[in-house]
Amino acid sequence: MNTAFGYIRRSSYKQLENNSVELQKARIKEFAERKGLIVPDEFIFIEDATSAFSKRASQRKELMRLKHRMLESNIPHVIFSEISRMDRTAYTFVQDFYLPLSKHMPDLAVYTTDADHPWDPSDPKVQLALLLFRQESEIKSERALGCLMSDLENETVKRPGSAIPYGYDQKNKQLVPNCAADVVTFIFFLHSWGISINKIASTLNEAAIPSPNGGTWRTSTIENILKNPAYTGQIVWEVRKGKKKDTYTFDHSHEALVDRFLLHLIDTNLKLQKEYGRLETPFLFLNKLVCQQCHSALETQNGSTKRNGKKYVYQDYVCKGCGYKLEMNEVHSSLLPRVLRHVQDMTVSEQVKERTVQYLATVEQALEEAISNCESDLDKLDRKGCIAREQNDREFAFLVMDEQKRVLHLKSSYEHSQDVLADLHEAIQSDMFFTRFDHLLESQLDNAETRLIVLYFVDEIQVAPQRPAQIIFQENPLQHLVASPNG
Repeated sequence: MNTAFGYIRRSSYKQLENNSVELQKARIKEFAERKGLIVPDEFIFIEDATSAFSKRASQRKELMRLKHRMLESNIPHVIFSEISRMDRTAYTFVQDFYLPLSKHMPDLAVYTTDADHPWDPSDPKVQLALLLFRQESEIKSERALGCLMSDLENETVKRPGSAIPYGYDQKNKQLVPNCAADVVTFIFFLHSWGISINKIASTLNEAAIPSPNGGTWRTSTIENILKNPAYTGQIVWEVRKGKKKDTYTFDHSHEALVDRFLLHLIDTNLKLQKEYGRLETPFLFLNKLVCQQCHSALETQNGSTKRNGKKYVYQDYVCKGCGYKLEMNEVHSSLLPRVLRHVQDMTVSEQVKERTVQYLATVEQALEEAISNCESDLDKLDRKGCIAREQNDREFAFLVMDEQKRVLHLKSSYEHSQDVLADLHEAIQSDMFFTRFDHLLESQLDNAETRLIVLYFVDEIQVAPQRPAQIIFQENPLQHLVASPNG
């Protein structure tokens, strides 16, 4: 009797209840006996909880392991319970499994337990069966997607099955804040003030606050929390179909632990850091001091020396053009009180708040005009694209498509700015932004916090020998957070 391999696939853990593996195994053994073949248990490959619709054949580990074992052993016989256990994409099993084997094994025989003759992918009946299985899977996929979408769009949003975020419990399929919610809010608050992920992890460990898994906090844990949209009350659901990925976002699906305004601050802090240099630096005015004589930014100089066993540290701001040097601590003690006093006075001023609201209204109007212009440009490009296709001018058609992509990207960025603007407007109206800067003069500020205040509110500081430093403040504290498309 000849030896044969067997392959079993269970598409999900739900099939545990109907003994899918045992039934497939019994069918394979019965078929083998009928055909005069032997299928030892160790020759049966079981692919557990794996979809043959969302995963092509080459992505199924056990199927690929089976292919290699058949080549190694030169055993050309393999039995499947039925065609649907092979494939539900209509083509990947043939491309990734059958054809590569048939090149090396002329006598390859792939069987299904419901047919006497070996499986033949060129048989019209087989091709029709594969197409029908694919269609069935597509219908199931769309039905499941529609059902979940319907649940998510209900007034009482149900959360699809996934890991429950730290800081929440799940009750009746809805996320409800638990006793760890304040820790999540604290993490976002610290990071919005420029405190690094490393430092946040150290702070939580020093306070003996257990991490989500009950152990110590790691930077990766903090990073995952900061990236999770669930904390702003959103459900973001990604559905993959081959290479394509569709994203569905549902706002206000559960109680938020973090205001979206904090996310905008965190994004802004990253941009400022890229433009002006690191936040956690002793040089609080890095890239903000400008030499009046050379019109160039002062650089930093960090040196140290030892004399008589004692270490001396030298930290200076230096103009490379003329050699003008300022000792760091002297600069800070002279300028910082002026900056902090200005910020505190500014953020309690009703006039400043009114100007800020007016600024946001101006930006909103500019964004609406910019979006309208993009829509007008897209209409024109559509017409040009039609002309290019009518004239069969492929080169021009590609140019039009490239321009359409550019305008669509621009329009999308303006629409994102509108969302940011709405969150900022709410933060101004609720006093969330300005109250962040209350009691600055009495507070013990971290280097990162102080540097952020400098970056938010100071445009530049002009310095020169024998002249008092001239601080030029930003006209609007929100211009880093959202800019007008007109500049």
